[in-house]
Parts: sequence; structure tokens; C-alpha cells
Amino acid sequence: MRAKVVIALFTACLCSASAFAQEVYPSKPVRLIVPFPPGGPVDTVSRMVSTQVQDRIGQRIVVDNRPGAVGTLGTNIAAKSAPDGYTLLMTIGAYTIVPALMANMQYDAARDLVPITLLASAPNMLVVKPDFPARTLAEFIEMARQSPNKFTYSTAGSGSTTHVMTAMLGQAAGIALVHVPFQGAAPSLQAVLGGQTDLNAAVSTTAAPMLKAGRLRALAIVSPRRSELFPDVPTYAELGFPGVRGDSWIGLFAPAGTPKPIIQRWHDEIKRFMDLAETREKMGALALEPVVAGPDEFEKIVRAELKDFADLARSVDLKSQ
Repeated sequence: MRAKVVIALFTACLCSASAFAQEVYPSKPVRLIVPFPPGGPVDTVSRMVSTQVQDRIGQRIVVDNRPGAVGTLGTNIAAKSAPDGYTLLMTIGAYTIVPALMANMQYDAARDLVPITLLASAPNMLVVKPDFPARTLAEFIEMARQSPNKFTYSTAGSGSTTHVMTAMLGQAAGIALVHVPFQGAAPSLQAVLGGQTDLNAAVSTTAAPMLKAGRLRALAIVSPRRSELFPDVPTYAELGFPGVRGDSWIGLFAPAGTPKPIIQRWHDEIKRFMDLAETREKMGALALEPVVAGPDEFEKIVRAELKDFADLARSVDLKSQ
């Protein structure tokens, strides 16, 4: 009888210790990997999260920029990290595109990381300098048809949503353009501003300040309807190209195997962050639309896009562009 009592007490202590360990998470700083250079939209949002959320959780959130290989370098670091909630990944929609384009991936996008929550989405745009000779998308397409492979466009990288968007336009319009990939949205935008490329396939978050300042103008935007932030920019659909798509979302992931209570904790913290009036105001200033989707809903989106873009890459042959 005494032995049974001792065992019961020992088991209770173990359970209490386990519960206590869960209650004190996090007990050390959390690393938030951003697989892109500083200055882009995902980096900006990550630093907003770090500033606002770290006070609530009582630990620092350290933003760790690991750019390279269209985001796969930093993503692979996150995928191979311990699933203990102390390494997270903030990334963009290219997460579901790159696996369709790159051979010998070092991680499995469908298995090695688990979605926590969406934070925002941003439409992609085709932008040019104010003195670009074509005033409309139709005029540009006519110019490009007359001069195949003459016009260059910069993007945030091969396999980015902006790359996919412009490649789809090329296929739909029957034009041949030259793709100039960069490592990140900010440097790709500087390429068109500096005259290195003729056009820039940009995420609206990056292009918005230059558009408002009159340093750029947009020919078209990927959106189901005209954007409230850019009401004068026509959508690809209304210009006759409904198949051109490529909204760029921003989402939070964790290594596969991370305990569900930790996944839910981060979703709840992000939701509180997104509900703040200050957050929504800053998101609007960045031309971002706040979107919060829970782990299950976000996982469905990721799995569907992984399949859809694998099919798309074969039909558009993105690897050759």
C-alpha cells in the first residue's frame, strides 16, 4: 500500500512539473527567422510583432534575417530547428511556389514546418518609372510583342509570387520578357528606380511609398477588385487577364513536432496583436490587408497552394523564365 502511495505521489509530481513547464513557456528569448533581407514587408511585419508581442510573453523576440536562395536558406534553418517553440519562421507566399521550381530541396514544405497563422496579404503589381513610354498595360503588351525579349523586369527572386505573376502575364499575353531576379523585394524595386530594369513586379507593400511620391506608376494589380489603397490601378482581370494571380501573404510557421499548446499560444498572441488599432493602422500604411487564419485553416491554404503551384509551374514552365 505504501509503495502505491509513493508511486501515486511521484506520478502527481511529474504531472505537476510537466504542467509547470508548459505554464512558464517561454522561459528564454524566441528566435524569429526571416528568410529575406531587412527592409522588405515580411521583415517590417516581423519587427512589429517583435516590438508588440515580446512584452506580452515576457521574453525577447529576436528577428534573425537569413536571406538567400529565394528564402530557402532561412527556411531550411527553421525546418531543422528543435520543435520547442523557441525558433519560428515568418515568411511569404513564395513558400508554396519554390518547391515546384527547385530540385533537391533540403526540406519538405508540406511536412517539415507547420502553419501557425496568417497575418496579412498584399496584392502584387507591375510598376514602371513615370517616364516609361507605355501608359497602360495594353500599350506595354503591344510594345513587348513587337520587341520580344527586349524588356526586363525585376522581382524579389526566382519563384517569388511576383515572378509567378509576371510569367503568367507573359504566357497569357503572348509576350517574352527577361526576368532579372534579386534577393528580396527592396533591392528589386531599386533596380527599376535606378534604371537597371524596365519594369518591377512588386509587392504593393514595397511599392506603395514610391507610388504615392510619384516616383513610380502602376500598370496593373493582382486583386479580385480594385484596391481601396490604389483605386486608380486597374486589375489584371478587368484588363482581360483573369488568370493572372499572385497575392503575397505573410504567415508564421514552426518546426514540425512543436507542441500544439505552443502553436495555439502563438496564434492567440498574433490574433491579439492583429486586433490592435495601432497594428491595423500600420498595416494599412504598408499597403497590407490584415488577415488572420488559424492553424487548421492556414494549413489547408498551404497544402492547396503547394499543389496548385506545382501544376502551374509545369504549365507555365517557370524554370525556363
